[in-house]
Amino acid sequence: MSDDGILNMLNKLHELYDLAYKIHKKSVDYIIKNKVTDINFIEHTLDYILDIYTKKGFYLFLKLCSYYSMVNYENACDYMKILQEIREDEYNEYIKIKK
Repeated sequence: MSDDGILNMLNKLHELYDLAYKIHKKSVDYIIKNKVTDINFIEHTLDYILDIYTKKGFYLFLKLCSYYSMVNYENACDYMKILQEIREDEYNEYIKIKK
């Protein structure tokens, strides 16, 4: 595959991440605004957001997980562990900033 082909694929992937972010941001905003406590809905949304490999996706996940910790603390902690495993570098950088 040529460099142009790879670059084109990466651009398309980034476009898909942007679209996924916009869709799931609406869900996150809805969940938080309406104080949704449906664990299945929240966890499905978290699962989808894990697939958005951008900084915006990372912070959207943290936002929803923070809210979820007030609904189900144990499950929210499990999701944070998953995030730490999948996106270790970003997670560690985030922890450094918070300290």
